[in-house]
Amino acid sequence: MTMQTWSDVRSQALGMATSLTVFTPEAMTRQESRVPGLLVLLHGLTGNHAVWPMRTDLQSLADRHNLVIALPDGARSFWLDQAVGLEWGRWVGSELPALLRSVLRVSAARSETFIGGLSMGGYGAVRAAFDYPRTFGGVISLSGTLDVAERAFRSRHLDLYEIGFGDLERPRRSDDLVTRMAAAAPNTPTPNTPTPNTPTPNTPTPNTPTLSPATHSVAVPLDVRCFAVCGTEDRLLKQNRRFRDIAEEIGLDLTYREGPGGHDYVFWNEWLPVGLDHLRGTPS
Repeated sequence: MTMQTWSDVRSQALGMATSLTVFTPEAMTRQESRVPGLLVLLHGLTGNHAVWPMRTDLQSLADRHNLVIALPDGARSFWLDQAVGLEWGRWVGSELPALLRSVLRVSAARSETFIGGLSMGGYGAVRAAFDYPRTFGGVISLSGTLDVAERAFRSRHLDLYEIGFGDLERPRRSDDLVTRMAAAAPNTPTPNTPTPNTPTPNTPTPNTPTLSPATHSVAVPLDVRCFAVCGTEDRLLKQNRRFRDIAEEIGLDLTYREGPGGHDYVFWNEWLPVGLDHLRGTPS
């Protein structure tokens, strides 16, 4: 077993210490092993970094796909740079991948770096993939809360709106994935090939602080490979379908699936391997 719990990890983005769980593939113990890729996997609104390992065989997925799987803790943050709070988006989108690459032998290639999550974590994963397109080449949303402007969602979580999204009536444009995609022109160029000597939006230069999504444009990188799935008995199904429809309209590289099931680990454990197979080039 190669599960590790990292406690007291100091984060500049959060301004505090935090914790995470890390799975490394068994092959990493051998000198001749291939450099593994990275999957950052985000929990939902009522969870923490310890829940995934209790419910899901992540070691098998790490071994099968030669991935380091990192499970950060995000409280009820929605994994974004909050209007009144902490920079959770910068933590998972920029600082955490850089930390893992510095501590472990993890690939720095965009094509080998993925982010995923369930429910709140599905939103956070898509948001991070949009905000940090040079970090992540693929994203998995499992029953994601993909339309945070939905009236029913807002009425259930007014506290999150005030702290995270900054407005009780509507989220910020960068936070509202559906509106953000709808505003994207069909031929929006992906900011994936930097101009020589020009810093990329999420790549720090010496003595320059990492930019947060608040300073990013709200462009949508159309070439980030997205896999999204939702259960047909899930109350978030309509949100996911709205996200799918807009994504298809603008030409986002999205594979969307639905299947029998609700908002639970029975469904997520069925579909997480399918999403990984898809992103790793072995579609199920």
